[in-house]
Amino acid sequence: MNKQLSKKQRFNYFLINLISFASIFLILGLIVFQLVQTSIYQTVDHDLQRLAEDQKFLQHQLIQTERSQGNSPQLGKFDTPPPNNFQQQVILWSKDGEILNEAELGSRFYDFQNLKLSTDNLRKISSIQTKDSNDRSLQFRSITLPIENQDQVAYIQLLVNTDPIKGTVERFKQILIICMIIFGLLSIALSYFLSKWFMKPILISWEKQQEFVENASHELRTPLTIIQAKLEKLFTKPNHTILEESETIALSLDEVQRLSQLTSDLLLLARSDSNSLTLEKEAVKINTFLNTVLLPYQELALAEEKEFVIDLGEDQQLFFDKKRIHQLMIILLDNALKYTAPGEKITVFSSVKNNEWLIKISDTGIGIDEEKKAAVFERFYRGEESRNRKTGGYGIGLAIAKWIVDEHQGEIKLTDTTPKGTTVILRFPVK
Repeated sequence: MNKQLSKKQRFNYFLINLISFASIFLILGLIVFQLVQTSIYQTVDHDLQRLAEDQKFLQHQLIQTERSQGNSPQLGKFDTPPPNNFQQQVILWSKDGEILNEAELGSRFYDFQNLKLSTDNLRKISSIQTKDSNDRSLQFRSITLPIENQDQVAYIQLLVNTDPIKGTVERFKQILIICMIIFGLLSIALSYFLSKWFMKPILISWEKQQEFVENASHELRTPLTIIQAKLEKLFTKPNHTILEESETIALSLDEVQRLSQLTSDLLLLARSDSNSLTLEKEAVKINTFLNTVLLPYQELALAEEKEFVIDLGEDQQLFFDKKRIHQLMIILLDNALKYTAPGEKITVFSSVKNNEWLIKISDTGIGIDEEKKAAVFERFYRGEESRNRKTGGYGIGLAIAKWIVDEHQGEIKLTDTTPKGTTVILRFPVK
């Protein structure tokens, strides 16, 4: 992936993360602000509604007004008036919209002298705004109640001053905005970090894909070139018989077979990368299965004057993908035979113990250098180019073997065989 495309993709991830975080914080901030504001005003409205339903309180206000106007009714049990601070006010109105309890309001009357009586929303709490004697705006939550069976008082209006609440809400909003700015800056930093973090596996995957394509192209080109050369050679000798050119034809067929195997392996790796392959597990008798796989290789080893030892433990029935494990064994046995000279020894050991199926394939061949053991499972890895070409390897087999083992939640490991050679250790969990 070129640098310009990488930067563009990273910037896109950065924008997506930033917009996501910003949206989350913004929505969360709005929800918190709305909940706090609503909760505060609901408390005020609850107190206001409670006063509106308190008949003793309303009756007390009416009696107080009558006494201030020259009438002297007995207060009786209402001798102790409820508190009436500036945040909580009561206004008594006449039918003509005149304030009747001016004496009780005292100096506060001037704060309400610009207030007009409204009968549009009787018994409903609403917000009103007026200006005091100093032309300052005052905010109230108010409810107006009609009064019956009274000569002068027609309406009683209860008000709660919400300026302190408004100030508190404004301060909370400022604090929330500051917090949002801080979280916004954190979102920028986090989005930048995540964009780099998300891009890392993408870049690694892209590099692997590029390497895979380049190596695959190289490996496909070699047998195709050989086939092309052999076929062109046939055209130079049109009078020759098939028998005379049998060697050329046989070499071409060998390359076709190698090419077919290579394309099958490449297709398997590509499908494994896309997670489109699934295991088809079934119950299998392991000794019967292993004997079926091993006996042909034992005969081949004897033909090549190599010792082939089979050591199988107690036969048990296990669940695994028979086709894939068969493919795994072929890959490992092919390698063991390829790199073991005549007169050397190959041993296959199998046992089930402690909820684990253990398989060991040991040879006394040329062995693998310690620093190369981890790399041999990488695709197209070759310890020595000439040796792989000689043995017909493409560096794909062990990568496929590693995938098969991983899909079975197993483990594959390479160790040295004493005095020389390599041992492949396979461990599969038994469930």
